[in-house]
Amino acid sequence: MKLFRTLILTVILLMAGTSTLWAEETAKKPLDEVFDNAVVIPFNYHDKVFLNGQKTDVFGDYTLHQRNGRVFVPIRMMGYLVAWMDNSHCEVVWDPQKPDDVILVNQGLKQTVKLTVNSKTMYINNQPQTLDVPPQKIEGRVMLPLRGIAEALDKKIVWFDGLIVISNDAIDLQSPQSVAIKDKIKAKLADYRKEVAYEKKVTPVAKYGDTVYYTKIKYINNGQKMIEELYKKTGSGPEVKIELPGENRFNNNDNKLINNELYYVSTINGKSELHIFSFTDNKSRKLCSLGRWNPMDGWLADMKFINDEFYVVLHSGDLTMGSEDLYKLENGVLKEITGVKEFISFDVEGKFLYYTDFHPILYCTENLFRMNMETGEKQTLAEKEFTYGISRTVHEQGGTSYTASNSFYIKDGYVYVLGYKENDPGDKASVYKISLDGQTKNKLTPPVKTFWLVDQAIYYLDSSTGYLATVDLEGNNKKTLVDKSILDLKFFDGNIYYTVGKDTGTGARLGKLYKYNLSSGQEIKLSNQSVSEFLIGKTGIYYKAEGYDLGLYKIGANGQSICLVDDTISSFLLTDSGVVYTMRYMEGIYTVE
Repeated sequence: MKLFRTLILTVILLMAGTSTLWAEETAKKPLDEVFDNAVVIPFNYHDKVFLNGQKTDVFGDYTLHQRNGRVFVPIRMMGYLVAWMDNSHCEVVWDPQKPDDVILVNQGLKQTVKLTVNSKTMYINNQPQTLDVPPQKIEGRVMLPLRGIAEALDKKIVWFDGLIVISNDAIDLQSPQSVAIKDKIKAKLADYRKEVAYEKKVTPVAKYGDTVYYTKIKYINNGQKMIEELYKKTGSGPEVKIELPGENRFNNNDNKLINNELYYVSTINGKSELHIFSFTDNKSRKLCSLGRWNPMDGWLADMKFINDEFYVVLHSGDLTMGSEDLYKLENGVLKEITGVKEFISFDVEGKFLYYTDFHPILYCTENLFRMNMETGEKQTLAEKEFTYGISRTVHEQGGTSYTASNSFYIKDGYVYVLGYKENDPGDKASVYKISLDGQTKNKLTPPVKTFWLVDQAIYYLDSSTGYLATVDLEGNNKKTLVDKSILDLKFFDGNIYYTVGKDTGTGARLGKLYKYNLSSGQEIKLSNQSVSEFLIGKTGIYYKAEGYDLGLYKIGANGQSICLVDDTISSFLLTDSGVVYTMRYMEGIYTVE
């Protein structure tokens, strides 16, 4: 995981075997239990740390120093790591007119810490505290004592045989679990390799038979312009560039695999077109023109088949001032259906289009619509003052954030969608069942994070607990299936696969992988490793693990995890022919089954 933020705080600690630098009378936990919510820095530091369970490259010329039996670490580095560990906003204020003064501002803790080089007095919200060792300037950098900063920021800091561990929990370094993982952590951090340069990275696209397809970027016009090119590689043979007409776009939503074919945007003679590349014959064909839409001024927001009809959403402009238009392919030509600020979800039933949109500048409420695609007549299905397809969070410190939800289903004459009352700050998104004519509206669940409609039941994650629960399509027969906080979830072949863990809000969503059988109600734990991503398909169940047991794993026939790749995985793609993946520190593209 790359992190490009300004770094902020530092450290001093007593090196004497396994010594605790900060302690209080609390129950201690083994290191493996707190690892996914801690920072681990090796004393022989060379750009790599573990941050909230993920091996992380810290960019910057930072060096740890030892003086008089104590270890010092740069202010920017530690502030950065602590801020990311807690998902808090922490900044360092340094005035070149006062080069010996450093101020740390932690908005999450509502705390300001002032330190001065060679002064043992530290001010926390203007209240003086005495440090054991004052901050020092070493090789032009201000280095801060970790014990004092730990007390100021309410952190636990321990020295563990060459490892500095920062956490919110007291750690039992003598426990067998802690001792068992120590050398694994050291081995993973003793890595001098550099991440593959951006211009040398490849992106997996597909695997068809023994042939892997992927894209690479290329700079032209003396580096002024970047283009993307499609390549293939069969077995151990050489890579081959696939010659395609025009200038092509494969990034983000501008390409999509549909029915084992690659749909992508191409610009030919200044005109944008949608093309299809076939993996069976390695040939490309034009599907349709994209009219006046310019891919340099937007992106292809969505494309999919609904009832064997092909629909495309084209976004023009930026996120703030831009807009989107929905098209339907008819006789090889895109026919415009309607335009909105931004589509959240859409579906088609008969001659009617049903959709939710998001326009935060003008309105949020009453944003569920039905449109007759033959006449163009549009009506709202929304209840007055209600907002649909969005989860709202009202923050204690002020402000409101919105998250779009892709949970949108049409079944047996009803649309199922998230909804809440906009003018009630305490109301949270729940699942609503609304008739397709808008005449009936029923609330089916308590507040939820998200939901799925599978067969004749609704499955949802409870908003407050993250537990998995279910109700029938009338909102009755509520049952809690999993009383654990779930991060990610997938349905496959009569089973529910999910990761369980704590969402730190730092981008890393690490959890243990489980399976729940819908028929028997039995839950099975599938991984002891911390999983950041998992994929399920015909060839099996695969997951990307982080932490001291990082790598690419597959669940064997006996339910046990098999390590396929013992290295840091950058990306991986599951196909009917196996897994295609790339690695963070090694160039190239790889396959495994």
